[in-house]
Amino acid sequence: MPTYVCSVPPKLLTLAQKSQIAQAISRRHSEATGAPSFFVQVEIEESDSNVRFLGGALSNSHIWIRGDIRAGRPEATRRALMLSIMQDVSDISGLAAQDIWIYLCNLEPTDMVEFGHVLPLPGEESAWFGALPESLQAYMIGLGTTGKTFAL
Repeated sequence: MPTYVCSVPPKLLTLAQKSQIAQAISRRHSEATGAPSFFVQVEIEESDSNVRFLGGALSNSHIWIRGDIRAGRPEATRRALMLSIMQDVSDISGLAAQDIWIYLCNLEPTDMVEFGHVLPLPGEESAWFGALPESLQAYMIGLGTTGKTFAL
């Protein structure tokens, strides 16, 4: 599952804005990759004890987003994904787009375990899904996916 961690200054966002950001990131990732949006994990980190610096100077006006995603997607897809997330987060937070920084980290599928199984290579999702235990397939089907339409 793709995981996005958003580091935000304390008290910058309301709970509603955090929810909107999580929904926007989930939607944008799904649109860009074909992965079901319910697989996208979004964590908003906000702590009064975190002190953020940019170039050695205190910074309380940036949002940093790190996305750990499965490698193998074209550069144009990743670029469009980052820019759409940046714009959505800017619109939701009220910060300028230049203050939303995004880093996508491409992990090899063989470096990820989900649902107790190493993830498949791009294009091998259907075979991977078909090899899962029936109970896990049923769970995923209950979430809205099928072996034929399964993508990560």
